[in-house]
Amino acid sequence: MNEVQEAEQSTVVPAVNGLAPEEGATRLTLLSKDQALAEWDVLSKMFNIAIPRTLGRVTLDTLKANVEEGKGLVVIAWNPDPMAPVIYAAFMVEGDGYPSGKKVFSISLCGGSDISEWGHLYPQFRDMASELDFDQIQITGRPGWAKFIGAKEVSRTFIEELT
Repeated sequence: MNEVQEAEQSTVVPAVNGLAPEEGATRLTLLSKDQALAEWDVLSKMFNIAIPRTLGRVTLDTLKANVEEGKGLVVIAWNPDPMAPVIYAAFMVEGDGYPSGKKVFSISLCGGSDISEWGHLYPQFRDMASELDFDQIQITGRPGWAKFIGAKEVSRTFIEELT
């Protein structure tokens, strides 16, 4: 069993429509595989916003397959207000284990509304990763994320198309 499957089994989240946190409180929620697949029509529209930045390495089909196979988890930033629930963003998350023993909570894709709507929720990602027994958070994102997360940039990725 990989880290993602362990995280999914250790975190029980009621159905999205069944959650009842404090009214008006925007928050992050880790969806179960069944929840993510049930909400895939909405989530895929959000992920589709970020797909072009992957330069053909990721498709909606590969994202969905990763969720179905337990290789990826979906986290949403949302306001579950019973009168007008709103999902602001969807994140694809994977768990990576390294030979050194480090376990990394990797946020690999995000799509949705502007980061100003949900960027303040980053501390909840820290809490979530800690509760799931990860040692680090790794984010693949645009430079604008830096002002919201306060994490150290350790590398940049350069991509050159060869075709």
